Amino acid sequence: MAKKHTVFLLLGSNIHPRTGYLKDAINIIDSSLGVVKSVSSLYESEPWGFEAPVTFLNQVVCLETSWEPLDILKKTQEIERQLGRSEKSAGNKYVSRTLDIDILFFDNLTIRHPELIVPHAQITNRRFALMPIVEMVPEKKHPVFQKTCRQLLEDCTDACKVWKYKGESVHAL
Repeated sequence: MAKKHTVFLLLGSNIHPRTGYLKDAINIIDSSLGVVKSVSSLYESEPWGFEAPVTFLNQVVCLETSWEPLDILKKTQEIERQLGRSEKSAGNKYVSRTLDIDILFFDNLTIRHPELIVPHAQITNRRFALMPIVEMVPEKKHPVFQKTCRQLLEDCTDACKVWKYKGESVHAL
């Protein structure tokens, strides 16, 4: 029997219908990557690293899977393309997107590979990633910094505004 891994994915969208893209992504993840064990509330945030006319919706998904890290990366990139994402960025700049999926944590592993860094290299700098992960697993320790997610959020200097989304929920599969 294959080993089961616990993976935390961050989903984000700032192209309408934002909740539709997140809901579709969760359903595809659940049917193709493993079992979605839980999802955070939706959080709305200002764009991080660029100007955009529409705010982002972000949500963390806890996935139980037997897939390995690079396979998860390839599959999540396929899901992004399937849901309309055409490019990662314009040059070195961030752009609006139908869907972005980042691997925040993979078990308690530290992965340094040319294609993948886990825990996500920017998690400590992104309030929009830390708030939903803290909602789900506040005491989860970052394997490099040896701080809990709650402590990382308390230490985060990101000035972008993040708030709980008041619209339609994206919890049901």
